[in-house]
Amino acid sequence: MLLWNIAAAQYATRSGGIGANIVPHLDFIERAASESVDLLIFPEASLHGDDMRECCENVLHSPLLAPLQQAAVKHAMTIVVGLVHKDACGQPAGALSFMPDNKRISCLSPRGAHADWCSPIPGTSVLGQRGRSFAMAVHTACNDESLPRSAALLGADLYVTGHSISETSWQNDVMYLQHWAHKYNMPVLMANQINESDSPRCVGRSACWDEFGQLVVRAEAGELLVIGRLHSRNGWQGEVIPVR
Repeated sequence: MLLWNIAAAQYATRSGGIGANIVPHLDFIERAASESVDLLIFPEASLHGDDMRECCENVLHSPLLAPLQQAAVKHAMTIVVGLVHKDACGQPAGALSFMPDNKRISCLSPRGAHADWCSPIPGTSVLGQRGRSFAMAVHTACNDESLPRSAALLGADLYVTGHSISETSWQNDVMYLQHWAHKYNMPVLMANQINESDSPRCVGRSACWDEFGQLVVRAEAGELLVIGRLHSRNGWQGEVIPVR
């Protein structure tokens, strides 16, 4: 029996801010929906890239975000996008979760240990139902152990992180992510940007590791959907799906 479908969107952010990135995000979401994905994670800053003009406390109420919320409800999918903003309390956040129940939950940026979680109310650090819960790390160094350790202590079923990892740091960063999966007996899903024209070049290679630290699936170059499927008998299995 299939228990959970999770996916990392290996995405190349477009110039032009939020407005230019909504439709490409929806393309990924529709492709993920066709693969019955329950949880879809985009890389950091996926929705705005280097254009920070729209990133403020008011962005949460922007009509530009409505199609993403509608898609989450329509497909019964949790969608996490990279978006620097201020949450409803004015706290800095690095990502935004669109939930199937029509809620939007800010993913706080780190301010010390145990402070970097998706949290609808203070102290609630893990999203999702039992057996399908996850903790989302935002703007976090891969070698920071406090966050995966905290996720494991809080009982998360999955540790998720979005990045813009370059060629020079990729091998070292994924070594840590694999190590945390093994050490804390917790699967890890990493969504990385793909951008071959900018410097430093983001290399993609988004990946998923199982609770033993074994690689489930890894992408190469291109805009791709990296899917991990959890089966009751066979454990985790992976596949890479082209979006275009």
